[in-house]
Amino acid sequence: MDEMDRIVICKGCGEPEYWGEMRWLSGRCTCRNCYRANWERKNGKPYVRDDLDGQRPTMEEYEKQEDSEGMPL
Repeated sequence: MDEMDRIVICKGCGEPEYWGEMRWLSGRCTCRNCYRANWERKNGKPYVRDDLDGQRPTMEEYEKQEDSEGMPL
């Protein structure tokens, strides 16, 4: 598995995200959803670019990945 495709859990919201899609803002590494919310809160306007769009992994996919690697959730 490519490391960028690895599914991790966002520390901001607890939802799964692809490692390669995590974003940094104000010293926090978060998923695309948290990044958008934090950006909009910080800037006081809607985030209009489409770079945060796209498929998100599911919790089932994360659990399957962790089960296949024999690692604890």
